[in-house]
Amino acid sequence: MKAKVSVILPSLNVADYIEECLDSVVNQSLRDLEIICVDAGSTDGTIDILNQYAGKDSRIIVLHSDVKSYGKQVNIGLNYASGEYVAVLETDDWIEADMYQCLYETARADALDYAAADFDTFYQLQNGAYYFARQHLFGVEKQEWYGKILNSTQLATLRASDYVLWKAVYNRQFLNTNHIRLHESDGAAFQDMGFLQQIKTYAGRAKYLDRSFYRYRQNRDGSSSVSLEGLHYYMREFLWINDSLNMRGVLNDFHSKYYYLTMSISFITKYEQILVNLDGNWQDERLCTPYNWFKEQVTDAVERNVLDETLYEKEQWNRLMLLLKSQEFHAKLIGNREKKKRKCIQEFIGRVGNRTVVIFGCGVRGERLLQFCDRNDISIHSFCDNNAKLQGEEKYGFTVMSPVNLKKFLNQKNGVVLLSMKSGREEVSRQLQTMGIGTDKIIQYIPDGIL
Repeated sequence: MKAKVSVILPSLNVADYIEECLDSVVNQSLRDLEIICVDAGSTDGTIDILNQYAGKDSRIIVLHSDVKSYGKQVNIGLNYASGEYVAVLETDDWIEADMYQCLYETARADALDYAAADFDTFYQLQNGAYYFARQHLFGVEKQEWYGKILNSTQLATLRASDYVLWKAVYNRQFLNTNHIRLHESDGAAFQDMGFLQQIKTYAGRAKYLDRSFYRYRQNRDGSSSVSLEGLHYYMREFLWINDSLNMRGVLNDFHSKYYYLTMSISFITKYEQILVNLDGNWQDERLCTPYNWFKEQVTDAVERNVLDETLYEKEQWNRLMLLLKSQEFHAKLIGNREKKKRKCIQEFIGRVGNRTVVIFGCGVRGERLLQFCDRNDISIHSFCDNNAKLQGEEKYGFTVMSPVNLKKFLNQKNGVVLLSMKSGREEVSRQLQTMGIGTDKIIQYIPDGIL
């Protein structure tokens, strides 16, 4: 019997993560799966683990790629797949047990080209706990798009924001009919861009669920997302989209607008990330060659009125126009911004000193402050909150204490409390001072660059 979903798992030297990944897919509530593992010559024991799992589960097929190319591996899986729908699962990640059942049933019930959901990024804190952060595709202004069948025009507007392929299941017949495959470039850098641009071009019916199933690992060593060659990778991908796929000749005016928006945002985002990592050296070859290509493409789109400032936030548009005009002036702007940010952060770290911190407030800003402290080796003792329901509970391995216990801790230890909230912090500061906590132990204002 044909599988309901074929799951493609491309792997290369992921022995530290592959078992967690495989366990999450073989234990899916949807049992009618075809699990296609495509290895590109792992040397760390990954292939042995794949073969062990295949020996215990007849749904697992192990294939081999003769080149180290993420796109090639996924395409091998797509060409082999026999399922009604297909999905990609990266082998250093994992998924919730009902992911494919929920997405498949949604896609089948509404005859969708694809069904998708949100995802969580995660990484390991210094205390060993995992920090998860939900990545919402739709904000408040488009909240009603969750659970709604979206048409081609609506999907076009998602070209720049819906940027990962693994949070969805795709109708295999839809992919084959439209000859949708990945760019088989070397390595594993941004090949999902071309795939998703094709998806947005040809899909006419899709739905996004207001749930998160996929767990995406961050800060893995060797990740292409932090490579100084990232702008070259993007240029290579868009060249393939333009030339091999003839995307410019296929798109209508509305889709073309959002395609070039995607290109321009990819350009400036990756350019500025690398520029900062190069300490402002805008003349570095890793920026200059792809800069010239992107400049030509984006400038042409602006001159043809395909792109205009109504598509961007004002500050982003101004930065883009400056970058197109002068790399040098743009580098000075970004350099000054980074200097101010770093100075602000260093002053904040200096105020904390060697003291152990308690984070007051368990909301989103409190979580962001937790991340900042963890990444900057600031010792974290606990959270504190006025909400009695949270007191005594744990948040990412840290106890949530009451203000009374906060006072005891600060009086006994060399500690400081950080007020994470944006509104109401003056009231909380007065509350703590009334309790007898000195202002020297309260940091009331957190720089915007941190939160």
